[in-house]
Amino acid sequence: MEKNPWYKNVEGPFLQWKGPVGVKEDGGGCTRAQGRVGNMVIHRAAFNKNAAAVKKAVEEGSDVNEVEGAGNTPLHCAAYAGWEEGCELLLSLGAKVNASNNAGDRPWHWAQNMGQKGVMSLLEKAGASKEQGKVLVQDHVPKVKDFFQKECWAHHPKPHADYMEWRLKQDKLQESERNKLIPGM
Repeated sequence: MEKNPWYKNVEGPFLQWKGPVGVKEDGGGCTRAQGRVGNMVIHRAAFNKNAAAVKKAVEEGSDVNEVEGAGNTPLHCAAYAGWEEGCELLLSLGAKVNASNNAGDRPWHWAQNMGQKGVMSLLEKAGASKEQGKVLVQDHVPKVKDFFQKECWAHHPKPHADYMEWRLKQDKLQESERNKLIPGM
């Protein structure tokens, strides 16, 4: 066990889980991984190029800007798939054109990576930025002990409160188990 882990060097307040919403100013990104995301109905509809399913999901209350564990929005999915009609539809429903995922990629970057020139052009006309967004590191990924004090990570949100509670509980359990193994402790 590390003697001075990063999570013992962070002071609150910590994030509270508010559902699968982006944690970055641009509307993307997700630091709460470990399977705790939304239903991703619109993500799946975008990958399947199903406009009716996108519209139905929004009518039923799904968030057009929902993020999954890597911080991608449905617009990332439509851009990746080269689905121009879907990109137009999502934008008309309020999708954030410049939401960046945890790696800093925006939907425009995903279209570029897949050679989707039509989608790239459409997104540019809608105001897409070609600049990379800020990088995020999920709560459960180990960090250097002074991670949150470094200037280059000043943009990074603090960990989620439930993660910090879990992490400290795990430390106590490990300490208890270690003490059982050492005679006389």
